[in-house]
Amino acid sequence: MYGLKDKRILITGASSGIGAGMARVLAEQGCRLVLHYNQNQSGIEKTLADVKKLNEDVDILRCDFRELDSLDAFFQQAWKIFDGLDGLVNNAGIVTKTVALKDPQGEKFSETLAVNLHAPYQLSTAFAQACIDNGQGGAIVNNSSIHGQATCEWFSAYAASKAALDAITKVQAVEWGQYGIRVNVLAPGVVPVERTDRILNQPEMEKKWCNAMPAGRYGTTDEMGHATAFLLSDAAQWMTGSILTMDGGLIARGNYPQR
Repeated sequence: MYGLKDKRILITGASSGIGAGMARVLAEQGCRLVLHYNQNQSGIEKTLADVKKLNEDVDILRCDFRELDSLDAFFQQAWKIFDGLDGLVNNAGIVTKTVALKDPQGEKFSETLAVNLHAPYQLSTAFAQACIDNGQGGAIVNNSSIHGQATCEWFSAYAASKAALDAITKVQAVEWGQYGIRVNVLAPGVVPVERTDRILNQPEMEKKWCNAMPAGRYGTTDEMGHATAFLLSDAAQWMTGSILTMDGGLIARGNYPQR
């Protein structure tokens, strides 16, 4: 990875989990960071403290992405902190687990699409327009999921949001390539975070999941951070409209039994 030092990057959903891992790695690479959070005040303070040990050029902004009308003002604030941005990481999202019959009016479905799909679409469009207006290129990374490619019961809202995010990424890459703006997807597999660490590391659960992965282990938040850094860096400057799947080979196995 190269070309990241002093790049100005906005990371959404940076208060914990993969977003916090992204922030740590990008700070190590010398990036100047704007970190978004919503409700997790203690989490963003921890991320901020971790990042400041690596790079003092960091600020935080709060926004509830369910309130779509607030996104334009939020983006303008983020853009002004370092007098512009070079990259946008759309990481913020909600994981919705429900069967369709328990959400017949699609209330959870709509909320999930607002945060996971509409917000990244709106922020990416604002970022692209700002880059064009200022005569500069840029890079966008959309944090999707393997559920956008292969999914299971309970995940209709979440999987729909991620599959659509994968599709939008390709369209935006085509539309904005002429302006030097790259748009790619990171699709993580099973990565324990604060919300899931306890259950995923129970011996039976760990055996169940890790035996299904050719790599034989879970991913880490820092590994997702390194993948994000690659996608933002000059090492990936001929890469756009692509999905980088980081899942230890889980969906490559195709759910075939081990032999």
